[in-house]
Amino acid sequence: MESQRTSTPTDEKLLAAIRESVVLHGVRRTTANDIAERAGMSRMTFYRRMGSVENAVLAALTQEFRSYTGAVWSGTPAGSGRQQLVHFAVESVRLFVTSELLASISERDPEFLIPYVTDRFGASQQLILERLQGLLDAGTADCSMDPAAGTAVTLLLAVQGLALSSRVLLKMGVFEESLAELAKMLERYLTPPAPCGVELEGVTKAASMEENLLTNKFKGD
Repeated sequence: MESQRTSTPTDEKLLAAIRESVVLHGVRRTTANDIAERAGMSRMTFYRRMGSVENAVLAALTQEFRSYTGAVWSGTPAGSGRQQLVHFAVESVRLFVTSELLASISERDPEFLIPYVTDRFGASQQLILERLQGLLDAGTADCSMDPAAGTAVTLLLAVQGLALSSRVLLKMGVFEESLAELAKMLERYLTPPAPCGVELEGVTKAASMEENLLTNKFKGD
């Protein structure tokens, strides 16, 4: 989700104030005055640094995603690229469900997230997408995956869809079961039909038969 990246102590304090305000009040009821007071700065300073409350919320969301993604990544066990990607995807959903910031927005102001589901990717989604692409590249290198051009985006949408539906799954009591199914689906989807450099016998035979049929047809013509 689009925002400016910040890293100074003042910015960290400001982002913490934004997060606290949104968790308590939601996006629509969060004001520049409230954020500025929590951060110990003037409202004009807030506007100079963030531009608007919406930009501020997006910045807080990006920081949240960056922190959570880093936590999941640091806990990823050794293994093939495919194993690491499946672990990263599943645990990302599990961890993001614990985010009070996302929970507050999803419950009070779900429309705030709609543009980033139906119209465009923002900075937060790009963080996940870049991590997924890195893992796909690793899986390609170790022959544990054979991704296509759209694989990373497809994976992002699958993970995002489950994360956005987590409240429903929790209410139904099937959240953990859904995560297990996600892991199973990703494992099957990402497993290549054969190791690197090995052709499947059935595929080779089918291709040969098709070639012979085409050759005979042209001869007949």
